[in-house]
Amino acid sequence: MRILVAAERLGHAGGMERYLDIVLPALVARGATVHVLAREIDAVPRGVTAERVAWADEHDAPGTTARMEALRALEAFAADVAVAHNVMDAGIIEALRTAPRLAYHVHDHRPFCPNGDRVFPRSGRICTQPLGRPCAVHSLTDGCAYGPRRRTLTLIRRRERLRDAIAAADATIVASRYVAERVLQSEIPPERIVEIPLPLPDDAYADHPARRSSREIVFAGRVVPQKGLDSLVRAVARIAPERRPRVRVFGDGPALAGICAEAARSGVHVEAHGVKPPDVVRAAIDGAALVALPSLWAEPFGYVGIEAFARGRTVVAYDAGGVRTWLDDGVNGVAVRAGDERALGDAIDALLRDGTRRARLAQRARADAERFRTAPVADALIAAYRGA
Repeated sequence: MRILVAAERLGHAGGMERYLDIVLPALVARGATVHVLAREIDAVPRGVTAERVAWADEHDAPGTTARMEALRALEAFAADVAVAHNVMDAGIIEALRTAPRLAYHVHDHRPFCPNGDRVFPRSGRICTQPLGRPCAVHSLTDGCAYGPRRRTLTLIRRRERLRDAIAAADATIVASRYVAERVLQSEIPPERIVEIPLPLPDDAYADHPARRSSREIVFAGRVVPQKGLDSLVRAVARIAPERRPRVRVFGDGPALAGICAEAARSGVHVEAHGVKPPDVVRAAIDGAALVALPSLWAEPFGYVGIEAFARGRTVVAYDAGGVRTWLDDGVNGVAVRAGDERALGDAIDALLRDGTRRARLAQRARADAERFRTAPVADALIAAYRGA
């Protein structure tokens, strides 16, 4: 099978790039020949070839030149299937549709949300409306996109063109039931929606997870308001001072400095380690009692959750978006109402005080992590690409 992949970026910048770094070599190992078109290339996964094509940014109009380059690459490579990963240029998707088969991976909310995060700017509420007219209404009531301006209507029309291009694909691949529901709302045929979870490489798994009695919790992710690190700090501040855990933060972002200052004022010990490679984050998870996922937006999946599971650690999370794809409340972790900082603090405190319950949840979490190994995910992708 010859697979032409289009992706925003190859490298180590974020979740989608890491996904490609795991999945593409696994497809090659199954006999596929993989060539990638990308807007930016930092590093190319083993066994894969790549070239740069500068298509439009998510807020810009599709361009003719990039579309022609994609058509040229598709013809030269003689692909059996074209696969797009969150490509936001509708012209590129329309060009890839000329391949014998086309699959589109939805990694986040941007393809069907002009805001990109499904959060209303003024209220902070999570949007569950379909793309289209509701976006225009909420630009007036909630300041979505560019607010009540002509630019907003232009952006909505561009997203609608992208939606129509995705709807013409043979398969739309999502990682969670939550994202599948949002995709279905935006008029993607239900029979073409395929749910395949995110993968973890074998080295992400701890064969014999060590039991820890530490009072450390780990937060890993980009430090932006949607990820809720500030909410986690306020939740921890509600715990009695003598029982407050140390919060180890792995990630960076514009909100980090302010959150560290708030933590210092609140008496919460935060260690900010910045962006670290996976092995360093895994070692930190191994040394922690649990992992916190306090996302205030509708997490498309929540990658760090299954990474914690693979290390034999349970997770306390806000119940938002696709988190319930892998978190079973009271069975392998704890989910509380999104934004309820008192409940989040109480859940963390209770687990830290009850080592027996924490160990039981962690044991089940480690067992549940097995379904996210790369091999079955890659097999499912090959089947979806073939149309099985």
